[in-house]
Amino acid sequence: MDQSIKEQVKDLLLQKDHDRLNDLCEADRRFWQEVRFRLYDIDERVRWSAIEAVAKIMQRWWQAGQEEKVRNYIRTLFWSMTDESGGIGWSAPQAIAEVIVTISELIDPYGSMMIAYSIEEPPLIRGCLWGIGRMGRRITDSVEFFKDKVLAVFESNDTEILGLGAWAIGEVGFQPALQVLEELREMKVSLMKESVRIYIEGSLHEKPLEVWIRNALFKIEQNY
Repeated sequence: MDQSIKEQVKDLLLQKDHDRLNDLCEADRRFWQEVRFRLYDIDERVRWSAIEAVAKIMQRWWQAGQEEKVRNYIRTLFWSMTDESGGIGWSAPQAIAEVIVTISELIDPYGSMMIAYSIEEPPLIRGCLWGIGRMGRRITDSVEFFKDKVLAVFESNDTEILGLGAWAIGEVGFQPALQVLEELREMKVSLMKESVRIYIEGSLHEKPLEVWIRNALFKIEQNY
């Protein structure tokens, strides 16, 4: 029996066979619709692979001269983060960041917009921080522009937010965060041993919050 489109997309995402998936999306729009749906899959392996798949599909469109089609989809992702959408596009910041990493020409204006749309929204802040870390040095100027809002993240008592924030600003090499990170280790000692899992370069990495902070401090200090 032939697999349904839903099953085929899930299997290809788990296999990370994005080239095959890209071909199917090009041949049949229903595959593309299913990939978009999988951006919100509860299985994080499927969800992260869908984020990567979307970026590769955008890259193919871009290379084919369909730049406006790419921009229209990015606008759809931004719209999904607004109240008007009727939902909450909680994987939209990650997808936007991954597209920008894949298509560097899109950093301006979409990198800064990604932060503006999500840095103060509780359902989106984790995605925003991951997006900042994924874009890394590409987004330095925008992180500086949103400095106060980015640093305010470290007032949280949510271990995942703190870990993502530390990793993100370490990837950016954001020097104004040095003192904040040092103070964080002293003020929130009880949280330091708690584990935080972050998706980096195709796989999930789990480390205690203390390690994420230490690694971030090292990277920022190297950037001096």
